[in-house]
Amino acid sequence: MKVLKSIFFCFVCLLAFLVAGAASCTIRAKYWGIPKVRASLAYSYTGFFGEYSFLQYNQADAEQGKAALLDYLGLLDRIQNERIQYPRYTLHFDAGLTYLRLYRLEMAANKPAEAGEYLRSAQKEFASSGMRGDLSSETLAKNIAVREAGEAKRYNKVEGTTVPATEQNR
Repeated sequence: MKVLKSIFFCFVCLLAFLVAGAASCTIRAKYWGIPKVRASLAYSYTGFFGEYSFLQYNQADAEQGKAALLDYLGLLDRIQNERIQYPRYTLHFDAGLTYLRLYRLEMAANKPAEAGEYLRSAQKEFASSGMRGDLSSETLAKNIAVREAGEAKRYNKVEGTTVPATEQNR
């Protein structure tokens, strides 16, 4: 009987040790491991998807570019809504830049009302990122035009000349 009690006691101790170990691993994974993995995956996937949406915006027709930019904004919103550990500045800056690109597309399509909405959204995102300085509509419109001219020099060589994405014949 004494041996049986000793075996039972050892079995209970082993079971308690296994349960405590499993609980410890679960807690560490939930609050440390999984958030780190999700942030790492989000950071790499967002980078690839951002490049894809930029290339669609820059090389494809206006509708495909707009769809890709809106998909990218959806991904950024999802990262924010799911509270994935992601640099706040990068998240808001990329969203603001994407809204400015949508603004340029709408201006090229002669839709000033939609363009104005995108410009206001860009101002809000840049302000949320903590950016300081002049965030007026005129300054942002000028800055995106200058940025796109620089991007056009790199990506849109048309027989020795450069053409901004919003001025290409599509």
